[in-house]
Amino acid sequence: MLWQEKSDDSNFVVPDNILDLSFRITCRELPVDHAWQLYSAILQHLPWLDHEQNACIHSIHVAASGNGWTRPTETPGSMLQLSRRTRLYLRLPRSRISDASELSEKKLMVGDIPVEIGSFQTKPLVVTNTVFCRSLSGFDASDEDAFTEQVAEALKALGINATKMLCGLSHVVHSPTGDKTARSLLLADLQLEESLYLQQYGLGMEKLLGCGIFLPHKSLAAVGSSQDTG
Repeated sequence: MLWQEKSDDSNFVVPDNILDLSFRITCRELPVDHAWQLYSAILQHLPWLDHEQNACIHSIHVAASGNGWTRPTETPGSMLQLSRRTRLYLRLPRSRISDASELSEKKLMVGDIPVEIGSFQTKPLVVTNTVFCRSLSGFDASDEDAFTEQVAEALKALGINATKMLCGLSHVVHSPTGDKTARSLLLADLQLEESLYLQQYGLGMEKLLGCGIFLPHKSLAAVGSSQDTG
């Protein structure tokens, strides 16, 4: 396979109006299906998140495998084993950083599991032509062809002409307001402005449940593999 990046990234300036906040956390394990519980716990301390259009809560992820351990599938009762390096990420407008700092030194109850939140640091978005979304909802994820077509149309409406798109398997994002079927998605060979737009504003629905959030991706790897944000 020939896979070349055509853009010169050296002179591209990354806008800092949207940033990732990386919080240290102390917690040994969490359910794989924790998005709603995490959102609910954070909302108790940051109630304005529900009204902030550009707010995102990343679901907590760990490596797909390591030291003989394999990431469990998203089945009821499956647990993620967290390491000291695991972080909680929020993606927020710069103007909300001061408000979000109130989360530091708090103890969240994610379901019945305590999660201690420590200090945080801000991280700029990344210049890259390839981005990956672990969970994209708001489209017909039950059918790959329909999903691909609908996503391509949504991107086209934003002025983004997707030429390289790879979908992962469908999965369910559970919540009391109704389950959402989603898929992972990799987009490659984007213009840098397109990549940054998607990282800044996302796509689809349920961004506070970890959906529609695009992450930098180094190469065309298997979409089913997870980036270690720990």
